[in-house]
Amino acid sequence: MSKYTWPLMADAIGEEEKSAMMQFIEGSNRFTNGLKVKEFENKWSKWLGVKHSVFVNSGSSANTILLWAMKRKFFDPSDKEMVVLTPACTWATNIATLQQFNIRFVVCDNDLWDFGFSEETLKQVKEEHPDVNVIWATHLMGSPVNMDLVNQYFPDAHIIEDCCESHGADFKGQLVGTFGVGSTFSFYFGHHMTTIEGGMICTDDTDFYHLLLMLRSHGMSRELPQDVKDKYEKENPDVDARFLFPEGGFNFRSGEINAVIGLTQLPHLDRFIEIRKQNLKEFDTIIRNYPEFFKPFNLEGNSSMVLPFICNSPVIRGKVLESLERHGIETRPFLIGNLLNQPFVKSYSTSKRGFWYDDKNELWERSMRLVLTPNSDTLDSCGFYIGNNQFIAKKEMRILNKALAEVSL
Repeated sequence: MSKYTWPLMADAIGEEEKSAMMQFIEGSNRFTNGLKVKEFENKWSKWLGVKHSVFVNSGSSANTILLWAMKRKFFDPSDKEMVVLTPACTWATNIATLQQFNIRFVVCDNDLWDFGFSEETLKQVKEEHPDVNVIWATHLMGSPVNMDLVNQYFPDAHIIEDCCESHGADFKGQLVGTFGVGSTFSFYFGHHMTTIEGGMICTDDTDFYHLLLMLRSHGMSRELPQDVKDKYEKENPDVDARFLFPEGGFNFRSGEINAVIGLTQLPHLDRFIEIRKQNLKEFDTIIRNYPEFFKPFNLEGNSSMVLPFICNSPVIRGKVLESLERHGIETRPFLIGNLLNQPFVKSYSTSKRGFWYDDKNELWERSMRLVLTPNSDTLDSCGFYIGNNQFIAKKEMRILNKALAEVSL
């Protein structure tokens, strides 16, 4: 039981979900990746407006598979190296996966308005790192990245999207998750909808989809369409077709029960998003009464996973946090802040792991390329957020207004 009257996350598993789970358990003898997973994938694809979706066990797993699939499909190490642009404020496993796959990347400053890429930094990256060929557009906390800027500065780059926190967000009317080669979503407990744990990878590229299917399930061909399986079997006649591994993959499958929860929640998703958007508008109205405390931020196309504060100074942030705590409102830092300040990134950038070496083990160049990140530092030192969900009502907003009114500098 939370000590907070307004916790970060609310219990989104209700009687409808529990009933659906029990009915499935009583009537099924298969609980791993099966027909319910496929049904959920198909209905999610229809909701988003894409051709293919692949359900996995988390948003982090979705990003891992997407990144590896990009490297496998589009980049031959002997010909062209993969170089990724990623924001400094993102989730830890995004950067960790780049490190683990030994992919070179440029860390870009975030924008204080929409939390996407800073245009000033995009200009700098374009000039200093013209070999960037993959843009990892990370739509943070429901706010869409400015995709016009991405296309303006890197028109020839592949685009992949992390939409784990931004279900239903849109940029100029186009849903996030439909701009690039592939996109990812998370169904973690506190997100717009939940499967308790789970994630989705989406694409319109059928060959890419087949690669994703294999990577999800150990690299096996078993889940592929029959004509594609036949092709691999003809190419490998000496291998038992039941256990044919065209790729080196992962075990990131989710289960049928998670899919059942997703199928129960998906019909309500548009309503959940609309409530979050309305909460965001009311929240924005409240904090705009305190321009001496807070910076404004983008509402356009924002599906609002959370309600963010960007304070004008660390001192103000501290005083606001104290008042919210007194009024029972749970808070959390802006994601995990500027990742460049995290120990695992610092150690990577100052050790042999953070460099590329040639065949003679001689230093070639740094694999993590740095630019200045003043906005991301501001989000780190002056930003935080509180929860948003379909259960927030007028009562919570009155508590928030009272808490802010009691802040004194």
